[in-house]
Amino acid sequence: MKIYFDGCSNTWGAELAEPEVSRYSRLVSDHFGAEEYNVSKRGSSDKRIMRNLLEADLEPYDYVIVQLTCKNRTEFWDNNKKRWMQINMDTVTRKGVSKKLNESFSWIDYFKHVYTDKLGNINQLTLYHAMRNLLKDKKHLIIGISGWGQIIQVPVDINFTNFEVRNSIKYQTVPGGHPSKEGHKIIAEEIIKHIENHK
Repeated sequence: MKIYFDGCSNTWGAELAEPEVSRYSRLVSDHFGAEEYNVSKRGSSDKRIMRNLLEADLEPYDYVIVQLTCKNRTEFWDNNKKRWMQINMDTVTRKGVSKKLNESFSWIDYFKHVYTDKLGNINQLTLYHAMRNLLKDKKHLIIGISGWGQIIQVPVDINFTNFEVRNSIKYQTVPGGHPSKEGHKIIAEEIIKHIENHK
């Protein structure tokens, strides 16, 4: 059995002492005696996750588990570096990282004058439905791990939060806001329960 996982730093296992041992994807895989294939990336966006699904050969995987992330994240192709770059509002507006789209427009301009929560919500909803459609013939699970004051508002199969939100499962965090080792256990247990209840 092989399980495909994608998401952001939560799925990657940020702030864990040994992410490859104690992140929820490993715990779920170990429970089912499955091979873990985790392509998550810190700072990842839903666009990157969708692109990965489109580019991957999903045939070898018995199950696909994807984690939606912060709606204000996106990605762009950097022609100079010849690779996809992840970008988010926090990095650009609070940390002062200036990524130029072209000579007259930067990502700071985008987040100040173009991006709104409404745009973030519709982008996430669009990507969510695209993922559901792409995975319709594959056993899959789409989860949300909300944090840092942002709430996943699309109808994910399971929503986890580090604060009190109706119809969500609360998990413990470490100082940076990521799931703690105990938090990953809670996430893994709920995923296992969901898979076993939907066989």
